Amino acid sequence: MLDYSQAQVRNGLLRVSGAFIPNLQAAVLATASFMLCWKVLGMVNPIFAPIVTYLCMGFSRNRQPRKVIEFGIGASAGVFLGTIVTHSFGFGWWQMFLLLLIGPLIGRFIDRSDIVTFQTGINAIVLAAIIGINAQEEQFSVIERLVPAIIGALVALIATALIPSNMVSRPRRYIAFAIGECSRALRRMSKAVLDGNPAELSKLRGLLAAIRELLSDAGQALTCAKDTASIKWRSRGTRAELIELQRMLELTERMHTTLSMLQRQSRGMTAEIGSIPELAKVMWHVADLLERVSEGIRNWERPTGARDEAVALAGELRPISYITDDEDWRSATLVSLVRALVVDLLELTGLSMTQARGMLADTGEFDPIEDPDATSVEMPSVMWGTEELPAVCDESCMDDRSLPVDSHSDDDSSPGNDRPQP
Repeated sequence: MLDYSQAQVRNGLLRVSGAFIPNLQAAVLATASFMLCWKVLGMVNPIFAPIVTYLCMGFSRNRQPRKVIEFGIGASAGVFLGTIVTHSFGFGWWQMFLLLLIGPLIGRFIDRSDIVTFQTGINAIVLAAIIGINAQEEQFSVIERLVPAIIGALVALIATALIPSNMVSRPRRYIAFAIGECSRALRRMSKAVLDGNPAELSKLRGLLAAIRELLSDAGQALTCAKDTASIKWRSRGTRAELIELQRMLELTERMHTTLSMLQRQSRGMTAEIGSIPELAKVMWHVADLLERVSEGIRNWERPTGARDEAVALAGELRPISYITDDEDWRSATLVSLVRALVVDLLELTGLSMTQARGMLADTGEFDPIEDPDATSVEMPSVMWGTEELPAVCDESCMDDRSLPVDSHSDDDSSPGNDRPQP
């Protein structure tokens, strides 16, 4: 429970850091729409202008014009309906029932979006309650209440179209953080395996559950970014990065599943035989490499160095080397799960599944070049991968132009660049 709570605190800080700038923008624009109605147009207490602007802007950098329009239409329709009903019939229990009955239905008629439906119903009863409580509100006409809401929606829509936004920054931040949390989980797993502590391994379930929720948030952020990029013509150049981030997210989700299996198997093994130092050392090494890949994704730098080390590690992971008892092959199961993590790690650095599998030791007669699935299953990254086999090389062959994607080291890409050099 403590691990889960600590992970949720880290996830919460990640969300707050990502929402600060969007919230600042929404607060500034909501205040601007209020001042526009109050000082420029001379309206008295145009409270619905900032309310609608703030609702439309939201907390995300990847604001979708369609959703902004939906919020604006729903809020404006609710204000109009609430004003009409309250001025005509007053405000009481049956007027509240009437607004909740017809408001959402009108919203559903206007558009199929749930946002329009909810905003129409909620804003209708909010405005009706304000008018009913404050007798002075009766001096305002329907138009005088509707216009601020429309202005607030227009301010948000114009701002959404004009404010520059980086579609890849939010999902990239989530995915890099998720991989970092996987590294954290694997480090703790390694220490528990080294100490032969099954109780500590059991506690990791909370952290793994929090990572699962983080991956769900990353998926939502990525979906929002792709939807926005399809609408904003200036953001269409980010589609390649978004495709790559989708690939990374799927690999990280699979890695999370493998980590969960490794946690359960390790708990059982340590409970029976105690410490497994050889396996713990390998797990710690993989955690180090995951952390480096996470940093590479965060800075959008090609993780060539981490890839080279992962290839060397894959070539040393022979399951038979970790079997201490000829009659007990269960430790080979743990090594097989670690090998699966290394394959996912190599794919995160840009290799295809076939290329990554080809780096593993003791794969029998498997030949990546002759694999029939090599050109159809989990292809290499279009940004960090290569069609050449083997896909990596050591520092002495970094200038080999036959491997164009890998011909630059990690340091050649500036952290400020959103796109790696081709």
